[in-house]
Amino acid sequence: MAPAIRSSELRLSYPLYALDFDPQDADCLIVGGGGGAARSGVGNKISVLDTSHEEALQIVSEIELSRDEDSVNTLAVGSRSSNSVLFYAGINSAEEDVKKGKNEHFRVFAADLPSKAKTEPKITELSRSSLFSTSDTDAYQRLLRISGQVGAVATGTIGSSRDSQIAVFDIPAPTSSSPAPKLRGKVELVKEAMDMDLMQISDDEHQLVYCNDYDICTMLIGKTTSSGPHTIFTMPHDESSGAKHRPTFRCIRFLTTDFVLAVANVPKAGGAVLQGYRLPKPSDLGKEGKEGKGRLAISAHLPKSIARATGLAVRNLSPPATPSAKQSDTQFVIAVTGQDSSITLYTLEHQSIGDVNLITNLHPVTTLKGVHLGPISGLAFSPFTPPSKPPTPSQKHPHVKLASIGSMGNTCALHSLPLKTLPTTSNTTQQPAPISRYVLALKSRAPSPRNLLLGSALFIAFLALLLQGIMEVKGLSKPRIGARSITPIRWHSPGLYYGLSEATVTSPASPVYQHHSASGAGEGEGEGKEGGGLFRAGVGEGGKKVVLRHVEEEVVRAEDGDEQAKEWEELHHSQREAWKEALKKAGHWAEEMGETVFKGVLFGEIGGVVAAMVA
Repeated sequence: MAPAIRSSELRLSYPLYALDFDPQDADCLIVGGGGGAARSGVGNKISVLDTSHEEALQIVSEIELSRDEDSVNTLAVGSRSSNSVLFYAGINSAEEDVKKGKNEHFRVFAADLPSKAKTEPKITELSRSSLFSTSDTDAYQRLLRISGQVGAVATGTIGSSRDSQIAVFDIPAPTSSSPAPKLRGKVELVKEAMDMDLMQISDDEHQLVYCNDYDICTMLIGKTTSSGPHTIFTMPHDESSGAKHRPTFRCIRFLTTDFVLAVANVPKAGGAVLQGYRLPKPSDLGKEGKEGKGRLAISAHLPKSIARATGLAVRNLSPPATPSAKQSDTQFVIAVTGQDSSITLYTLEHQSIGDVNLITNLHPVTTLKGVHLGPISGLAFSPFTPPSKPPTPSQKHPHVKLASIGSMGNTCALHSLPLKTLPTTSNTTQQPAPISRYVLALKSRAPSPRNLLLGSALFIAFLALLLQGIMEVKGLSKPRIGARSITPIRWHSPGLYYGLSEATVTSPASPVYQHHSASGAGEGEGEGKEGGGLFRAGVGEGGKKVVLRHVEEEVVRAEDGDEQAKEWEELHHSQREAWKEALKKAGHWAEEMGETVFKGVLFGEIGGVVAAMVA
C-alpha cells in the first residue's frame, strides 16, 4: 500500500501572493502578501513559518509593512548572515512616489533564526532600491529568481506591457556592510516575460532562461560579461489541424544545465501540456540552424479537468554536489497548479550514460483537488539533500515538502511527500555499491494502452460486421446477421451462395434454382418471401426437374396431383420477361447469369397459387 500524503493548513490574516523555502532549512518557509494600498483595511505582511510539525504550521515571526505601499508580489530566500537569514521581496512604493519616478521595488530583509536566546524573533528591513528604468507607472516586480550570488527580476503590468525589462544583479556577500544589490545590467524585452528561471552552471557562470507567450529565450551571465538573449525555441503553428492560435507558454524551470521544463496552455481553455526541452550547448548559442536551437525532448498532457495551468515547481532529489559537477541519474518531482485549485504531481527520470543525458518517463502520480478556496497564487518545494546513510527501520523516512498558498482564502497548505531509497548494485564485486538515491515513494502511472486497444478492437469489430453485411447482401456468405432483411432489395445479388448453381442437388447436367430460405420438409420443398411475391420450389421424385411458381399469397400449401408447368423454352416471350423481372427483384437472378441457368426448371404461371412437383 502506498504511503499517505500528510497535509496541514494555516489561515493567516492577509491574502498571500508569494512564498519561498530557506535553501538551507526545509523547516523554514517565508510567505508574504497583503491588501495593497487600496485602503481595504487589510495590511501588508511577511511571515516566517515553522513547518517542522506535520500536524500544524506555526508562525515564528511577522513584520507589518506600510499600508501606503503595494502588497508583497515576489519572495526569494538567500544566504545566511550570522544568526539571521536574508530574503528578498518585490514591493512597489507608494503610488505618489511611483508617479514621481521613484519606485524602490526591491527590498532586502533579515529574519532572526529561532533560538533559545531569542524568545521573539524579528524581521528587519535592511535596504530598498530600484533596479528598473521603465517609465511605465503600472509596472511592478512580477518575477524574482536568485541562484548563488546572482539574481534577476522582471517587470509585469496589469494592462498592456510597455518597456518590459529584465534586470540582472549581484548579491553582496553575507559579510558585506551593505546588503543592497549591485546592478549588472538590464535586458529590454519586446514582449513581457511570462516566467523565468536562473541556474548556476559553473563556478563563475550562470544561465538565465525566460519565456513569453510563444518564445523561449536564454542568456549566459559570466563573471564580467554576458551573452544573449538568444531565442532557442518558438511555439510552432499546428498546420495539420489548421488552427489559427498557438499554445502559449505559462511557466518555465531549469531541470539541469541541459534541460528545461515548461508548461504551455492550449488556446480557448483547451487544456495544458507539460514539455521538456533540450537546451543547445553554451558554445552553440546564437548559431543559425539546428545547433543553436532547443529541441522538444518529452511531453505529457495534464488531466482533462485542468483547462489552464497557472504554476509550476520542480525539485531535484539527487542534485550534484557542486554547480560544475555532472548530473547523475536522478528523479525530479514536479507540481503543476490548475485553474481549478488543484495540484497535479509528476515524476521525471534523468539518465546519464557516458556523455549522453536523457529525460524519460514523465508520468503522473496523483492530483490533489480543491487544495485552496479559489486560485492558487504560489507553489514551492522544500530543499532536499539526500542523507549520507539510508535510514534505519526505527528512523523516520525523509520527505520533501510542497507548500502552496491561496490569495482568496488567506491559506497556506503544506503537503509532505514521502520518499524511499532506490536500491543500486555494483557492476563488479571489487567495487563498492554506489550510494542509494531517493525517489518518490508514491508510484507514478505510465500511460495505459487500454483505451487504444479497446478502440482498436471496436473498430475491427465494426469492420468485420460491415464486411459480413456486404457479403450477405451480395450473396457471398451464409446469413448470420440478417443483412438482407434490413437492406433494400435492389441491393441484393444471388452471388455464389444464393446462385442457382448451388441448387443443382439432383441433376449435375442442369443447374436448378433453389431459394435460400427454402428448407425441404420431407420433400425438399421450401418457400420464402422476396420482392413482394412468394416463391415455392419442389424437386421431382426422379430428381430431374424442378417446378417453380411465383405466389402472391402468404399461405401456400402442397396439393396432390400434377399441374401444368412449362420449360423455359416453352414459355412465351412475355412470360420469360415477367419471370426474369420477378427473379431479378427477388435478388435471385442477374443479367450476367444468362438464361442457361433456367434449363431443367419447370415454370408455373405467374400469379398461381400452388407450385407442385412433377416427375
